[in-house]
Amino acid sequence: MSAALTARALHAPDPPTLVRMPELAPPFVADVLGSADPAERKRALEALLRQRKLQRDAPPLRGEDYRQRPVATGVAAIDAILGGGLPRGQLSEIHGPPSSGRTAVLVAALSALTSSAALVALVDPLDRFDPGSAAVGGACLSRLLWLRGPRLDREEPEAKTLAGAVSAVATLAGSGLFDLVALDLAGAAAVARRALPATTWTRLVRAVEETKTALVVLADGHLAHGPGGVSVALEPAGPTWSAPPGPGRRLASLAARARAGRHGLRGAELAFAAPA
Repeated sequence: MSAALTARALHAPDPPTLVRMPELAPPFVADVLGSADPAERKRALEALLRQRKLQRDAPPLRGEDYRQRPVATGVAAIDAILGGGLPRGQLSEIHGPPSSGRTAVLVAALSALTSSAALVALVDPLDRFDPGSAAVGGACLSRLLWLRGPRLDREEPEAKTLAGAVSAVATLAGSGLFDLVALDLAGAAAVARRALPATTWTRLVRAVEETKTALVVLADGHLAHGPGGVSVALEPAGPTWSAPPGPGRRLASLAARARAGRHGLRGAELAFAAPA
């Protein structure tokens, strides 16, 4: 998604639960993504979940199985080609280049879920998420757990940060507390992604199975999805401007195309409006 669509920042009245790693963010957790000890990282994140005492506003009805109900993305055209949304208990992916709408789809899903009292977790190792834009899009930020990585520099190895993010995702997905857990790897260097262990995606598939959680990875290109998960490929189709070239012209919307299915046979045309 272009910077024009995410640059507007507002102060949300209900801030998300923010955990900045590896800096201390009392009273929740310290050094989760930066910890070299995976066991310590897992204990710290589990302690955060206990302290927050996160729970749904209402329990499921007797006999109701959440896993049979997909998690809607909030984008009707994408939900239609997915048969209702992202499958629960599965690892799925949404990928595409910049300005393809991947961030817009994420924000739409956050908004749709949190506005219906569901809990959502976002693991953001590259610190790309803009809560102001999400609030403008309708997200209830108090229902969002945001694990925010450090601003990377040459002294901070990105591969280490991604490894910590994967560990956090496995803990969150396995907790069963969240309807959606998202891992945003868009913009991550290819060399850092390749440095992840070969078992990374199998580990996440196993972590989320038998839960009500839909686990989704955002990336620049295809990474992985589980046997029952879905892969959504996005590609930009060009911007729409508010007026002909000249002073005062602004971006009105971005068009994109979505493809889903093993061979990309199911498609949809999308348009994401820029904030007013």
